[in-house]
Amino acid sequence: MDVPGIFARSVGDCLDVLNAIAGPDDRDSTTIRKPFRKISMAVNEELDLRNVRIGIPKEYHCEGLSSEVLETWMKVADLLEDSGAHVHQVSLPNTSASIFVYSILNQCEVASNMARYDGIEYGHRGKIDSSTEELYANTRAEGFNTVVKTRILSGNYFLLRKNYHKYFEKALQVRRLIAEDFKRVFETPKNNENIVDVLLTPTTLTDAPLYNDFVSQSNRDQCAVQDFCTQPANMAGIPAISIPIRLSKRGLPIGLQLMSKSLNEEMLLRVASWIEQQVEFDCLANKQIYAARS
Repeated sequence: MDVPGIFARSVGDCLDVLNAIAGPDDRDSTTIRKPFRKISMAVNEELDLRNVRIGIPKEYHCEGLSSEVLETWMKVADLLEDSGAHVHQVSLPNTSASIFVYSILNQCEVASNMARYDGIEYGHRGKIDSSTEELYANTRAEGFNTVVKTRILSGNYFLLRKNYHKYFEKALQVRRLIAEDFKRVFETPKNNENIVDVLLTPTTLTDAPLYNDFVSQSNRDQCAVQDFCTQPANMAGIPAISIPIRLSKRGLPIGLQLMSKSLNEEMLLRVASWIEQQVEFDCLANKQIYAARS
C-alpha cells in the first residue's frame, strides 16, 4: 500500500510526473520490472468516447453521500453518455469492507516500516542516548505522533502469533475478494456486456468538513468517511485519479474519481483529461491573484 501519489495542477502535469517516475528502479525492490513506455498525450487532444465503457458502481451510492456530490456524479456520467461513451451500472460487493481491511493491513505495515526509525540509521535522533534502548525510546517518543504510535501498537498486536490468523490473514483474504471484484468488471470476456474500461465514482462523500468537525472525530471515523470511495483502489492495487469538477454551495471543491485496471494509466488519464476539458474547473493556479503572489 505504500506507493507514491502525484499531486498536480492538472491531468497534463500529472502525466509529466508519471512519465518521469514510472518504470523499473534498481534501487527500489517494490517497482514493477516491466519496462514502462512513456505516455504521449497532446494538449486538448480529442478522445473518441464511442469505444470507452464507463462503470458506475452501485455500492458507492451509499449512506452519507451528499446530494451535491450525487448530483455532480450523475451529471458527469450523463455528460460521458451523451458524448458517446457506454455507461452502465456495475457491482463491487466487497467495497464496504475495504476500510476495515485497510485499518488492519495499514497498521501492520506501519509497525513493520516504522521499526527502522531507531535514531541510528534513519530519521530523527533523540538526545538521550545513555543506552541503545534509551535512544530508541527517546527517538520514537519525540519523532512519532499519537496516531503513528497507536498504529504501531495496533499493528504489532495484529501480528502477534496468537492473532496473526484471526486478523492479518483474514484481512488478506478479504483484500483478495476486493481485488477480484475489480478484476471481474475489468477483465471478464469481451462478449460480456458488463465489462468496463473505467469506473467513475465520487472522491469523497461530501465536500471538505469544517476543521472543528474533522478534529472532533476519531482518526478511524475520519478514514471511514473520507476514504470510503478511494481506499478500494489501494486494496485492489489499481490506478486511480481524482479530478475537481465544481464548487459546492459552500465554495469548496467537489471531485470525482476514475479507476481502471492495473497498468491502464493511459486510458485513465485520457478520460480524466477529457472530463477536465469539459467541466473547465477554475483551479486556484489559474487565478491572477495567485499568479501575482507566486
